Amino acid sequence: MNQEESYQKRLAKAQEIVSQLHKNFPKKGKNQASDVSTKHQEAYFTLRQRAIKYIGIDRGRSYGQVKKILENSFPEEATENPQLIDLVIQDLIDEQYLDEYLCGRRIIKRHSGRAQKSKEYIRQLMLRQGIGERTITDLLLEIEDDRITAEAYRIIKQAEWEISNPEKVMRHLSSRGYSTGICREIVRKWLNEIRTEK
Repeated sequence: MNQEESYQKRLAKAQEIVSQLHKNFPKKGKNQASDVSTKHQEAYFTLRQRAIKYIGIDRGRSYGQVKKILENSFPEEATENPQLIDLVIQDLIDEQYLDEYLCGRRIIKRHSGRAQKSKEYIRQLMLRQGIGERTITDLLLEIEDDRITAEAYRIIKQAEWEISNPEKVMRHLSSRGYSTGICREIVRKWLNEIRTEK
């Protein structure tokens, strides 16, 4: 079999899979919408379609992000029947089209290492992204204690800090959400290490 035939076979197989997904999609939606009264079925599917269009192939969106899009796209529905929007989003979470944990883990990753922030800072970022409280509580368990992350951050960044200005370092750590106690502890460790090296 030459390369062109192999490519054509793989392409045909991929098209068949996509076609099958499209056939199954409405059935999946119907099962989830069985609790929706007949008069709201059309609105349910319209909202669902808009939500899926927004999510696209990126499942890492939050409940709040999708809700905001639906409320902005369908203000009348949002006013008259807000629970329908919640039902659509919950169904998408149950069907794994929407993954708040993925959304939250991206935030954690973006704010670790050289961009490290405290747990509380990350919690506030997640809340602003519209991630649910229960998901946030679970995700925060995946982050090390503030003392550990602040110390790891010190080791990464201390070469850039000015020894003549420890107050600036304190403010810098504080701006990343660390408590005054942890900021003092980290600066003290840093200065003691410098003295020991000398």
